[in-house]
Amino acid sequence: MHPFAIPSSDPTLRLAAAGTEGATRAAATVEVEALSTPSEFGSLARDWERLNAESGKTGVFNSWMWHYAWWQAHGPDRDLRIVVARRAGAVIGIVPLYAQRSRYCGVAMRVLRLLGTHDDSNAYNVAPLLERGSAAAAARALAHAVLGMRDFDILQLADVDAGNPLAAALMDAAARRSMRCEADRSRHLVTLRLPGAWNAYLRSLSSQQRARIRQRRHALNAAHRAYYFVWHTARSVEALLATLATLRRMRTAERGAMSAPVLVALSDAFAEQRLRLYCLQIEGRAAAVALALRWRERMVVLQTEFDPQYAGFHPVSVLLQYAIESAMAEGATACDFVRGQADFDDELVPQNERVGVTAFRTAVGAAAFRAQQALLKAARFGRPAKSAAC
Repeated sequence: MHPFAIPSSDPTLRLAAAGTEGATRAAATVEVEALSTPSEFGSLARDWERLNAESGKTGVFNSWMWHYAWWQAHGPDRDLRIVVARRAGAVIGIVPLYAQRSRYCGVAMRVLRLLGTHDDSNAYNVAPLLERGSAAAAARALAHAVLGMRDFDILQLADVDAGNPLAAALMDAAARRSMRCEADRSRHLVTLRLPGAWNAYLRSLSSQQRARIRQRRHALNAAHRAYYFVWHTARSVEALLATLATLRRMRTAERGAMSAPVLVALSDAFAEQRLRLYCLQIEGRAAAVALALRWRERMVVLQTEFDPQYAGFHPVSVLLQYAIESAMAEGATACDFVRGQADFDDELVPQNERVGVTAFRTAVGAAAFRAQQALLKAARFGRPAKSAAC
């Protein structure tokens, strides 16, 4: 237990499990502690992987290996805060956080965020880990403990599945503590369940989605000589990345370099023959590519790029139709999509609801944060911000 993180006298450290879940252990006490060292991080590996496997919703980006690699790459200017809930000694919940100093409208703030996220961006769909039979009790204990920590001004739980109990528990705990709290809801493509056959997949979509999917493929194939394949012959990860970079330069000046944890995952996947580069050639030249890796029974689509001269034919959407068919042929049961991809979010899968929760310890922190957000929004849309001066 680290006293700087959670007050030792805080009664929320020991919360009785309530409700009907886990009836045989309902009277047991949930204990919460905050871990902050690499060795403590390492000690969680087995329980972390167990909870990740139990969730049924997450893959490589919520694994202990991924988070530890992310921390090694980004940890130097951040302080580790992993909050762990235990009942009868068994780990039933993990909220992996880090604390970082940031400035909002010139005001220095200490911000808590999920490992693997930046600001309000959760590109890799990381999430708190909760034991299936104890999720609500663990979420309540973790939420109260996190908000009881002393060394933060703003908590950002960025863009997690709206069904994750921690989001609601944080809002409830904030209300009980009279803390300012905001929730931002959205809908995005993250995970696509694969039924095993293309026609069964199509039946899972709306009639409008099915019509657009078929129309896009037909329009492209009618207008151009198109060829679809999976590239297995690359001699190195660098060759794959060079192909992606070439297409990216055609439509943007941004370099879009991959982070160190992604490169580690790619290198391991390449060595184990789990890497896939789905390709679409038009008139003999690369028109679109989708980089993916196989993670157990899932296919994780990491990045897509395309030649902008074919944008009107939605080449990424059409290529991902081929990738989905190929993944099903391999026996994959789901496709996970890294957030922020364009050109296909509205077509390939019923979108799921996401929620972001931001809590503030002080009124100053809330005002500075909101003013900064207003200024960023005004800059994005090219107009001055009203009453958002810092």
